[in-house]
Parts: sequence; structure tokens; C-alpha cells
Amino acid sequence: MKAFLTDVQKLGDRVRQEIRKGPATETEVSRSIVILNQALALNMVCVLRHMRHFVTADRFDARVLAQEFLEHTVRESENSDLIVTRIRELGGEPEYERHSAAKRGQLECSTSSEFEDIIRADLATEQSAIAAYAEMIAWLADVDPISSELLQQILSLEEEHAEVMLNFVTVVIT
Repeated sequence: MKAFLTDVQKLGDRVRQEIRKGPATETEVSRSIVILNQALALNMVCVLRHMRHFVTADRFDARVLAQEFLEHTVRESENSDLIVTRIRELGGEPEYERHSAAKRGQLECSTSSEFEDIIRADLATEQSAIAAYAEMIAWLADVDPISSELLQQILSLEEEHAEVMLNFVTVVIT
């Protein structure tokens, strides 16, 4: 599970590097595309993570939790579609990471206590994603308000996901 959190933190670090570059050599549009591609990569990690949790929860017969993760997976996939659409509107090409699933960590857990750890780690990962989106939004606000608003909508969903995970950690798991 640590690999997912590490990936989200690395994506956030890349976003911060892009933001620090300033407008020296790239146009604001192309920098917006770079930031949106980072958001897409972050979102794809979330899709994979939620799908993994859905399958695991279903295996442990945790139906309510499984359903919640399935809904998160669908919403994150829809968010990816919105980001791809915006990248194309700006004249860019969406970048998908290839051969990265293997380094995302194990896809199964063997005990319910490991699953509880996954839920706790998911909450931390959601919080990291929220911080990364907030930085993207702040940078895009002045140079690309449409993309900023799109990411604001996605941020709101991430905050909802974090709240749900917090509820599961405090109510369902403990």
C-alpha cells in the first residue's frame, strides 16, 4: 500500500517542479497541459487504487465498503475523462503511464487486518491527492481558470472520498 502513497507524493512533487519553472520557456497553455497531465496521472492512480479496494472488499464480503469503492472507481474514471477532454481542448495529448501497474504494490491482501491497514492508508493517500490538486488549482487559477475550475470539482470529490474513508476508519473498522 505504501507504493500508492509514494506515487501520489511523487506526482505532487512533479507538479510543484512544473509550477516553480515559471513562464521562462513554455507558454501558459503548454504548462497547463503539463499540469493537467499530472492531474490525469494522479487520477489514474486513484482509479487503480479504488478498483483494488473494491475487489478486496468484495472478497472479504464487506458489501457496503465494496460498493463505496466501486462508486469511487466510476467517479474517478469520469474525472479522468474530463481531464482528457480538457487537455485536448487545449491542443494537447493526454499522457498515460505505461508499464506502471507492476510498481504500484501488491494487488491482494490476505487478512482482514491488512485490509483495515489498506483503508487507513487510503485515507492518507486521499489527503495527499487533495494537497496535490490544491496546488494545481492555485497555479491554474490565474492562467487557466477553466482548468482550475475542473480540478476544483475533482478536488471536491476527493474531499468527499476522504470523508468517507475517515468514516469507515472510525465507524466500520474500529
